[in-house]
Amino acid sequence: MASTPEEWLPILAKRMDARAPRIAELRRYASGDAPVPEMGANTKASWAAFQRKARTNYAGLACQSLAGRIVPTGVSVGASQTNPAVVALRRIWRDNRLSIVFADAIRNMLSVRVGYLIAGVRDGEPIITSEPPEKVITAPDPTQPWRARAALRAWRDNDDEKDYAYVWVPGVRQRFQRSVKTDSGTIRGVVTGGWEPAGEAELYEGPVPVFAMENEDGVAEFEPHIDVIDRINLGKLQRLVVTAHQAFKARALKGLPDKDEEGNDIDWGKRLDFAPGALIDLPEEVDVWESEAVDIRPLLEGEKTDARDFAAVMRTPIDVFIPEGQNQSAAGAANAHKGEIQKAKDRINRVSAPMEGVLLACLRVKELETEETVQVTFESPEHISLTEKAAAAVAAKGAGKSQRWIDQHIWNMSPDEINREETDRATEQLQLMALTGAIGDGGTNA
Repeated sequence: MASTPEEWLPILAKRMDARAPRIAELRRYASGDAPVPEMGANTKASWAAFQRKARTNYAGLACQSLAGRIVPTGVSVGASQTNPAVVALRRIWRDNRLSIVFADAIRNMLSVRVGYLIAGVRDGEPIITSEPPEKVITAPDPTQPWRARAALRAWRDNDDEKDYAYVWVPGVRQRFQRSVKTDSGTIRGVVTGGWEPAGEAELYEGPVPVFAMENEDGVAEFEPHIDVIDRINLGKLQRLVVTAHQAFKARALKGLPDKDEEGNDIDWGKRLDFAPGALIDLPEEVDVWESEAVDIRPLLEGEKTDARDFAAVMRTPIDVFIPEGQNQSAAGAANAHKGEIQKAKDRINRVSAPMEGVLLACLRVKELETEETVQVTFESPEHISLTEKAAAAVAAKGAGKSQRWIDQHIWNMSPDEINREETDRATEQLQLMALTGAIGDGGTNA
């Protein structure tokens, strides 16, 4: 089994190259650049441009909708509010803008199977970055897949005309480099091959600081249903074709003579323009047939049916794809969101461990150890709108929950926001007591 960076580099590079085509395909679907339906090798540019109009970003919408229910809000360390570790982590959260970094990693996980978090050091301070699978790959621990036995990060610097890579193994990080071009002068298109160590290996404390956030079953959210997306885009293309032909009603001419009055052959293909407004001087014996308009409403209903099928298999609310689906009862809307809420809870459980692992790596950089549990907090996936949160807060208060619990689990406040809110409440109470006392004294004196 490989143990050094030099041994792991070719192994991880080969794995990255092997999965690259599928990752690129998923990225296209998630970014609204799905393959054009009915594309041929000899397709003209005008037809290809028309085909591109038939695509709808269903994959991206589904991922964005689910990501909207997986929102990290802060970090806690046990029940302490003054532990040096929690103070350090809150500063790390602020300085690294982890709300954005974690959100980027979550979107990568949903869209292209996996997202990565890397803990590093810059100017003596810990930094956390979100990395896509196009640049990073890990050799996962079989028992805890979010942990890595080894990791590779590879990138290209076009200005420097060099490729660079870092390889991590426990306690050691080695940098590698190579020329962008091969010995024959061609641009390298794969990660494998040509690497040489650049400088001495760096030592660090702890396990590999690269953490994988892998989606359920190792597939993107929409990956099992790509055929449904292709069917929707094909149906839309067929509808657009039928609609476009309505502007140019098809005509058929019967009884056209082969020769003119002078006995010359007639090239009717040049004389008859297939365009609106074309005026044709035809002999009396020629019959003109014109096609009837085609009813495209069944095609539109077919598109809606396909969208409903996709929403069903994705467990995504239909109003994400069909806005008119918003016109339903409150009970119906709640039932429509149940599937997505359950998915969001599962994905939160999957991303929590990698997020907490990367924060623990940052604590090691700060040389802080804690026996308390480091936990990333999330917005409740059930309560998204302000109305939902307010109703849930009232119900939780009636059930005997503390105000701090309500602030954290329903209003989704960060620990810093909760502390400020408690201070503001205490200030309001003091002001109210002072005001009430002043009014009472005034009444007595009077």
